[in-house]
Amino acid sequence: MTHIERFFRQGMNIRHLRLLVALDDYRSVRRVSAYLNVTQPAVSKTLASLESGLDMQLFHRTNVGMEPTMLGSCLIRHAREILGQLNETQSELLDINQNRVGRISLGVLPAASVLLVPKLIARMEGLASSVTIKVTEGTMVSLLPALRAGDIDLAIGLLPFAPLSAEFSSELLFEDPVIAAVRRGHPLERLARPTWEDLAQFPMILPPANAMTRMPIDSILAAHRLNLSSRRVETVSTMASVGALQFTDSIAFIPLSVARHFSSMGIVAALPLDLPEVTLRIGMIWLAGVRFTEAHHMTQRLLREICDAMPGPGVAADA
Repeated sequence: MTHIERFFRQGMNIRHLRLLVALDDYRSVRRVSAYLNVTQPAVSKTLASLESGLDMQLFHRTNVGMEPTMLGSCLIRHAREILGQLNETQSELLDINQNRVGRISLGVLPAASVLLVPKLIARMEGLASSVTIKVTEGTMVSLLPALRAGDIDLAIGLLPFAPLSAEFSSELLFEDPVIAAVRRGHPLERLARPTWEDLAQFPMILPPANAMTRMPIDSILAAHRLNLSSRRVETVSTMASVGALQFTDSIAFIPLSVARHFSSMGIVAALPLDLPEVTLRIGMIWLAGVRFTEAHHMTQRLLREICDAMPGPGVAADA
């Protein structure tokens, strides 16, 4: 009996599979330890026992991170499939045990969780109250690995202009322009025609430096000779942005759909300033080739209907 046969029969377990997938996603012992909520020595020890048991090297240790070997890539590919099947099995067993029609696990952007997901939940409750919906909020940095690992079935997130890797399928739902917003009663709201120069005296709430929308926003500010305020907040959290607007004179750069929602509640006002080409492409992302249940098909259909019924971009000031 070879090392591989012996280890597969006696030593391999789900913990090893989860570790392999996490190492492939994060390429760093430190980041994997944080993701799996274990110590770094525990990650290193588990990987060492796996490589020793199989008598093969699964990862190269390089200056820029961990790189799977050819053998490691083979094992990781099958580990993803096994973990995905186990997640499906777990979900089906729970549904049968609790007499549910189905379940869907969604990973969503913070902006989508404010408006799009509540509408989806309301529609699904009206059509099939026995469908269980699990919602996890995150950025694309966390949602794509969650899709790979089978932790979520469908991501509602930002679609990059460049195609995603072949392992993912995607569909554009709508385009959401980014606008400048302030609280109701803000000094800038009282101006008949606020200008970019008027923004200079107020704090700003911006996307983080690595966000897709940050660079075009920075370019617009630079074009209007506005230095980034030292009094600024950087966040991807929609609720943190809106909450900060309520209690400060800050200016936030948020999606138009979010501004309209909170404007209808009397909380924020959009400024009539042009932000050309600063637009979020919101869409659905899922693993290519995955077997969809009726709950998955229903979710996608309802999301399309909800987005088709949403108002167009219009004029920012109308928000």
